[in-house]
Order: sequence, then C-alpha cells, then structure tokens
Amino acid sequence: MDIVAFTDAHVDGAAAVLAERHAAHLEVEPLLPRRTDFAAQVENEREDATGAVAIDGGEVVGYLLGKRREDFLGPHIWSHVAGHAVRDPELVRDLYAAAAGRWVEGGLTRHFVFAPTSRELVEPWLRLSFGISAALAARETAAVEVVGDVAVRLSTPEDTPVAAAYDRVLAQHLTQPPSFSYYTVPSEQEYLDEWRNVHEEPEYTLFIAERDGRPLGHLLLYRRPEGDLRVPPASIDLANAATDPAERGSGAGVALTNFALRWAYENGYETMITDWRMSNLLASRFWPRRGFRETFLRLYRSIP
Repeated sequence: MDIVAFTDAHVDGAAAVLAERHAAHLEVEPLLPRRTDFAAQVENEREDATGAVAIDGGEVVGYLLGKRREDFLGPHIWSHVAGHAVRDPELVRDLYAAAAGRWVEGGLTRHFVFAPTSRELVEPWLRLSFGISAALAARETAAVEVVGDVAVRLSTPEDTPVAAAYDRVLAQHLTQPPSFSYYTVPSEQEYLDEWRNVHEEPEYTLFIAERDGRPLGHLLLYRRPEGDLRVPPASIDLANAATDPAERGSGAGVALTNFALRWAYENGYETMITDWRMSNLLASRFWPRRGFRETFLRLYRSIP
C-alpha cells in the first residue's frame, strides 16, 4: 500500500470510498441525506486543503483532507464531515501520520476532524490522542404537546435585547468548568449588535419562553443550506438555545424544544438537527433526552 499526497487523479476514487462510508452510515441513521454527489463533496473538502490518500493495487482505499482555518484562538486544521473516509478504519492513523507532518511544520498544531458516530470509526482517532469535543445530531420533528405553565411564542424585534442577553448567558456558561470554552465573553453591546437584525433575516426563526410575562429563555432555528452530508433535506437547525440559570429544571427548556419541534413539523420540516459541545454537561445530557441522536462526532487534538 502506498500513501501519497492527494491530487486531481484521486477525486473519483475518494468519492467511491466516501459513498461506501455514507451508505453504511445511512443504515444506522436513515435521516441523513440520501442523494448526493460524492465527487462534489470531496472537491468541496479539497478546496484550499492538503492531505493524503492511500492506494492499494492502484485503487483508492482511503483519504484525509484538512483546511486551514482561524478563530479567536488562532489557526487550526479543519477536516469536516466529508474530509476523510477509509475502507479499513485503521488506515486513518497512517493517513494522519502522512498529512499531519506538513500541517505541524506549517505551524498548525490544532486539528479538528469529524467522524460518523461509530466506535469502529472513532476509536482509531482516539489512539492518535484525539478527544471527542462535540456532537452533531438529528431527530424527527413531531406534533409534540407543550404542557405546564411555560408559554412559548414567536419573538418580535422588541425581543432582541432578551435574545442577546440569553446568548451571552450561554457564553458565560461555557466559560465555566469543565468547558473553559471562552477566554473573554463579549460585552452586552456586542451581543446586541450581533442579534440586531435577526428578525429581518428569513433563514432564522426565534422563540421566547415566558412565565407570567417574564422571559425564561429563547431558542433559535436556522434554515441551514443543504449540500452537507450532515444536513438532511427538509430539515431545520436548532442553532441556539439558552434559559435563565435560575429557571433550569423548571420546564422552560423542554417547553421551548417541544414548541420548536411542533412548529417545524407544522411548517413542513421533517428533521431537526443540532450540535453541542461534550464539555457542556447540561447540553450533552439535555439534547439526547429530547430525542436527538448523534450523527457525527467532532474530534480534536492539540500539539503539544
């Protein structure tokens, strides 16, 4: 077997391996998209990326691609949901050894990789010192009932300060152990500026939870464009949700979720997707209890 740099000649072979992986994934999670151009998926991952491909008997049997990205912590490598596929899961260790040398030499020492939620496919990454940092998930929408004393309604532009405040509450929560996800939480004004136009953007729908007219939390839905292997047709993304810390456990989060699931169902959305950080203990327990099933895991390694 040869492991070489990824080139144009490898796109179709990589697409065939990715198609096999996705077919197996669909057996486990049928909500994932079924019709897709796998060569286009590979080409999208390959744009501005570097990586490696495994060749056995002249045939592609695995590949790994990673793009340089940058966030508030600095540059890193990002290999998204179509960023790698292998016929033999153990191959990812050899592919990573070939690709990561170039990344680290270029000063890119933080690596993110997405893998289908399968012990067989995730375990080789764990043996490369990666950890599970986040989950992508999906569930069916449904005409669930909203019960209890929490009222949920569509928001209005007058609710913008409320939404901005709850988004900041979420960021403050993520600074706490064991997440440690932010160094500095942006100011109230920065959050207000970020949320100011949300009601004018048709891809967003925002809900507010109240009890006796007092806000308890919010939930934001986002019409995420299709084309990604994790985005099913007729789906909507639960993109942001937070409740008043004093109201956790009172039913506000459940009411918001049930209202959003019912609203999505009644408006023709068949699937709801979301994601959470594993180090956010509340979210990583709350969303699976609401019926969300993990589809992909985001794996992370920092060197040293």
